[in-house]
Amino acid sequence: MSLVKRLAYVEIEASDLDRWTVFGRDVFGCELAAGSTADSLQFRIDARPWRIQVSRGARDDLKTIGLEVAGRDGLREVCARLEKAGHPFRMATKEQCEARGVYEMCLLVDPSGIEVEVSYGSLLQPQRPFCAAVGHGGFVTGEQGLGHLMLVVDDPLRVQQFYGDVMGFITSDYVSTKNYGGLAGDFIFMRCNPRHHTLAFGSLPIPRRLGHLMLQVSRIDDVGLTLDRVHAHGFRQTRSIGRHVNDNMFSFYCESPSRLQFECGWGGLEMEDDSDVKLFDVTSMWGHKHL
Repeated sequence: MSLVKRLAYVEIEASDLDRWTVFGRDVFGCELAAGSTADSLQFRIDARPWRIQVSRGARDDLKTIGLEVAGRDGLREVCARLEKAGHPFRMATKEQCEARGVYEMCLLVDPSGIEVEVSYGSLLQPQRPFCAAVGHGGFVTGEQGLGHLMLVVDDPLRVQQFYGDVMGFITSDYVSTKNYGGLAGDFIFMRCNPRHHTLAFGSLPIPRRLGHLMLQVSRIDDVGLTLDRVHAHGFRQTRSIGRHVNDNMFSFYCESPSRLQFECGWGGLEMEDDSDVKLFDVTSMWGHKHL
């Protein structure tokens, strides 16, 4: 059983917040949260105050990953494992915790250079039901967290070891393909809850840390409706509708205002703790053509 329980939130640094408002609210159906400002957008998809923060900046890339443990003991165990591994970290201030909407957290940088925050006691606001900006059946979150991330890293095996040994993630499977959009690609998929994977790692010749962020919708029709809104609002679809071979996700991909890939998916596989590790030589059973 994984020490980390789920992906709680992400922060993206972006240069065009006006287009991000359209992309998050009007295309993907996220609620623009009350905490949004002129320099920081917060998108809500469930009872949390927010799940995706987009802060003004020149990076146009992933800035921070927020991971969640069950409670104080879990956070203490993460800190003990970090100390044992000789990996630096520090505890967050009260003000930093309040800004993230958590009770306590530690801050670190993972082996690939990505800022990671590990917390417990996330604020819930069930008195404020999620209200999508467009007709929407909602997102699959809860124990499965925000969704999943595919991260572009220099040394996938080293990153896998860190998230396995320190954070307790479990390897779900590997994909080694000779044709990922015309490139050879090797990918590692790791889980921390029933979602097939919360983190995936690969080494690709792209200048960004975030390969893609996946949000899973509750209704299959919301995949198609989201795709319609991608085109209606002038965003670019980057991969056709298809079904992935490992997590069975029915999905498509599109490009955000920061040129980061977002996947809108439905029907993802849920795993057992003792599921066998598998190897695949393609990423999809059908579809997902690079456009």
